[in-house]
Amino acid sequence: MSNLSKTTRRTQTERSDRTRKLLHEATIALLMEVGYSNTTTLGIAKRAGVSRGAQTHHYPEKIDLIVAATEDMFHAFAEGLAEQAALLRAGRLSLDEFLDRVWHRMLDGDWFYASLEIIVAARGDADLRQRLQPAILSLHGRFEAIWRETFAPVSGSDAGPDADPAVILNIVMNMFRGMAVQAVLRPDKTFLQEMLKVMADILRTRVTPIVE
Repeated sequence: MSNLSKTTRRTQTERSDRTRKLLHEATIALLMEVGYSNTTTLGIAKRAGVSRGAQTHHYPEKIDLIVAATEDMFHAFAEGLAEQAALLRAGRLSLDEFLDRVWHRMLDGDWFYASLEIIVAARGDADLRQRLQPAILSLHGRFEAIWRETFAPVSGSDAGPDADPAVILNIVMNMFRGMAVQAVLRPDKTFLQEMLKVMADILRTRVTPIVE
């Protein structure tokens, strides 16, 4: 293959990657702004600044685009979580700081509320639910790997020496989700910070960060 052919193929791949990225970002933005039912492929293409033909070339149906954008969003959140966990293991963050960063990443970004729109939609759409389950399982698997390499059970705690940090931290993530839902109608930052502090105190009785 000539250098010109290689360059052309690389340029085409880069353009396709860029188009998909724009479509994914537009999808998540519209989910946040207008909700799942009002998010359309036409609206996504317009928001992304790409032609309808380009959109249908990459994603023929709305469900294809929703699933791909969700997978990207989940991957980005997990990678961000891994970065914060690495800082905790390096001793550059306290447990309180780590929880605060995870909380703000969930609440201030697009991850939680966009995913909530998708989850509610999937509840009544068996096809969407089935298509998303592999992404959910992959995300949870990534979370569990991060928890197990970052935390160890507290020796002598009620949780016992064989307690799985992944189970305990999954409870924490579910508490975060509940707090995020509550914050929609009760955006009380002081109260939320108090809950984060109590959560950190409870967590210390069960697990301890593995400082490298």
